[in-house]
Amino acid sequence: MTEEIDAVLFDAGGTLIDLMPPRAEVFAQALHAIGTKASSSDVAAAMARADRIHDEEYARLDGKDEARFWKMYDEEVAKAVGYRGDFDLLEKQVSTRFDEIVPKAENWVAYPDTKPTLERLRARGFTVGLVSNATDLARRVMDRLDLSQYFEFMVLSEEVGVRKPAPGIFKIALDAAGKPPNRTLFVGDRYAADIVGATRAGMHAVLVDREGIYKNPPCITFQDLSFFERYF
Repeated sequence: MTEEIDAVLFDAGGTLIDLMPPRAEVFAQALHAIGTKASSSDVAAAMARADRIHDEEYARLDGKDEARFWKMYDEEVAKAVGYRGDFDLLEKQVSTRFDEIVPKAENWVAYPDTKPTLERLRARGFTVGLVSNATDLARRVMDRLDLSQYFEFMVLSEEVGVRKPAPGIFKIALDAAGKPPNRTLFVGDRYAADIVGATRAGMHAVLVDREGIYKNPPCITFQDLSFFERYF
């Protein structure tokens, strides 16, 4: 594969960085606060199922009016782990906790394989970029984790006004990379937003499914970034 690729572009959350505490733990804490005990592992399994079922809906979110989707998502996850209480109360608890944690750069960590992978790619001369449906938070997180040095550019949806899977955001990234789509690999954790979007833009694409969300997806899939050691 190395001979066919000149640039490697990455998604951010779920691919290179993760929330800490993990989202399943945050959700479990919200449930505990309103009297329902559920393990983080059970919540994680329920979230993976919801992520799989609603993957295409998630890809259509516009970054603005998302409340209806997340209310549906939270109710579905909560019901899967046995919650039968007040769903308005649940939504308030979940929203409050995530709103307190997600926007803070210090609550994001790099996966153990992130930095070694980026170092390997840059050392071997690949153009490396970031393409994310994100705000400036992604840039601040990368700065804090000392990862910005590995990217020749970052394309963030809030800054460019277009989101994955729309072709426009991938075109912006390709222009920044200065490479043709058939010589560019995109790596992401969401099938509909990342893989479908990238392939429609003419790029190669690899799904990194760290949480085991997808069942036999119709694309090249790995559990983590270790495949770079074998193929790059």
